[in-house]
Amino acid sequence: MKSLDGPILVTGGTGTLGRLLVPRLQDDGCKIRVLSRRGREAREGIEFAIGDLGTGDGIQAAVDEAAVIVHCAGSAKGDEDKALSLVRAASRVGARHLVYISVVGADRVPVVSGVDRAMFGYFASKLAAERVVADSGLPWTTLR
Repeated sequence: MKSLDGPILVTGGTGTLGRLLVPRLQDDGCKIRVLSRRGREAREGIEFAIGDLGTGDGIQAAVDEAAVIVHCAGSAKGDEDKALSLVRAASRVGARHLVYISVVGADRVPVVSGVDRAMFGYFASKLAAERVVADSGLPWTTLR
């Protein structure tokens, strides 16, 4: 992989998807910064930034000097607000690219009733976060 001038920031880097992505990026020779709510001991080629997308704490420092941001963090509630927190911080530092990991069907599963929200709220949350990223003014890619 072409050398980047800064680390790749992976939100949710210790979660379901992120923990699979981080070693692949590392195998490609990338420097990695993982955003985590809890501190972890740094490993060769991986640094950990403590931060919380829900509160915004530590986000600005985490995005600072990141070459690319890969947003893997997600939950059934609050994805839109968390994406907005990340986008605002990324915009302040002029982030070069934001990759948002969504979910297949986010734009196809209708969520109109309370029952729909209970069953498919995750899809609605992901779609709302996609819109935040798309409207951010940052260069972006969404993967479903």
